[in-house]
Amino acid sequence: MRKRRWLKIGLAALAVLVLLLIVSRRDRGPVVDGRPLEEWVQDLLVTADPGRRAAAQAAVAQLGTNVLPWLQLALRHTDPVWKQPLLDTADKLPGIERHDLLRWVNTYERSEIRAGGAAGLAALGQAAEPAIPDLVESLGDPEHLVYNNALAALRGLGPLPLREITNRLGQAEGGHRTRMLHLLRNLKSDAIGTAPALAGIIEAKPGSDEAAAAAAALATFGHRAAPAVMRLVASERYELRVVGFDVLQRLMPAEHGLWDALRGTFQLGGDREARILDALKNVWGEPGADYPTLSTAVLRGTTASRAAGIFLMGEAARPGNAYARKLRKLADRKLNSGREALEVALKKLEAAEVSASGSADEAKTSSE
Repeated sequence: MRKRRWLKIGLAALAVLVLLLIVSRRDRGPVVDGRPLEEWVQDLLVTADPGRRAAAQAAVAQLGTNVLPWLQLALRHTDPVWKQPLLDTADKLPGIERHDLLRWVNTYERSEIRAGGAAGLAALGQAAEPAIPDLVESLGDPEHLVYNNALAALRGLGPLPLREITNRLGQAEGGHRTRMLHLLRNLKSDAIGTAPALAGIIEAKPGSDEAAAAAAALATFGHRAAPAVMRLVASERYELRVVGFDVLQRLMPAEHGLWDALRGTFQLGGDREARILDALKNVWGEPGADYPTLSTAVLRGTTASRAAGIFLMGEAARPGNAYARKLRKLADRKLNSGREALEVALKKLEAAEVSASGSADEAKTSSE
């Protein structure tokens, strides 16, 4: 029995030695100043001090694009197939402690190697473009050190990752897709083509982190994203209308007076809300709508958008405010259409001014 036991221990020790040889011969990248690239890129991680980081950036720059294949390989680095069976075997052998074996067969952190690969690609800047698919895949890595460095590398590539992200949006889920959406938010109007897909994510998963990230990204795309957002504003589902109206306000902050006027009545139902929704859709809901302001829709838009824009101005007009002044100026213009809507809006404004004047007179009389 003792011979069998020592035989097992000897075989396990031999296996460990063989594996250590394999580990020691693992490709750690090209050598610069006596250090393999794997060690240099570790100094690029957020934990490294500025001096070491600068030296590591110089080492990567010295190697240039020749280092791309190794960095992409590092980005996909995982535990070898032999690791788990070895640990399972060690648990069954007498005289071998698991933590001692781990110290020998796992002398480096796998996640730090992957993160180092991402950091090395970030140091290459625009030259890292061929690695974009690998970096986008790394956004789904379970370790925050890896996906944060992948995010940094992709941000440094500007709009170049847009196509890959767009193609992958429908395949990824959870944190992976949420981080893709964070990148779209940074791209702002460059990512306008993804607006319908983002609206679809909000519709499919309202209240989720993904939906919140999609809404945050949509809000940075500018007024040309309004048609996609109007899908949400006009939805029968209350929670989607709330999100859509919030995003619509952020897309066009110049119309804050309109949004303030509509906020008290919007989402309450009834004929007035239906008319407001129809007007919003006529201004900003049509495919290709390109009206940064209501004034643009009235002066340069279609017949439908002009009438709708005047109606919305009438809803926002108060005695003396900007919308009231705009309506007065329109009365002096020769409009090809929308005259009827303008007359209705002006009558409503005049009634409000009379009411406001009467209230002021009553207050003055009371004070006397």
